[in-house]
Amino acid sequence: MYKHILLAFDHTKSSEKALEAAVGLLALEKEAELTITHVSTEKNSMNTNIYDRTRSAAPIMTPGLDKQNPPYMPPLPQEDKTVAHHLNDELDEALSSVKHNLDSRGIQANFYPLSGSPAEAICEYATGNNVDLVIVGRTEKNNFQKWFLGSVSEKIMQESPCNVLVVK
Repeated sequence: MYKHILLAFDHTKSSEKALEAAVGLLALEKEAELTITHVSTEKNSMNTNIYDRTRSAAPIMTPGLDKQNPPYMPPLPQEDKTVAHHLNDELDEALSSVKHNLDSRGIQANFYPLSGSPAEAICEYATGNNVDLVIVGRTEKNNFQKWFLGSVSEKIMQESPCNVLVVK
């Protein structure tokens, strides 16, 4: 049913539950590919090598409201490029622990960091990489924060080109 699953991970309890949902789906879909991403909103980046295979961060570059060009999705990085993405120490540790957790279960996953607006970056990656299911954790914001800041999971549900599973 699903061939390429994208999991948005931000080290919250809901994203950890989303990881378990992804693992459960992979048990049913033996041929499915799992990609785990985290979207950094930081403008500066630095090199990090927390993954077995180094990957380049893919910045999402949109033309702006006054331009009529479609958004640009950079091509998938080559494995020999240097990772150019800043993740804070806590997130580095979290993604490393996710990788270790999946490795211990014999589950292979790709790790692909993105930068920019989280909802936009996830949806544009899904569009450009034939993702057929996006899995996200439900927002952990209160009602005022959701009203004022918006909810990433809600924006992804509205904008995604494919099915979205929101895990509580």
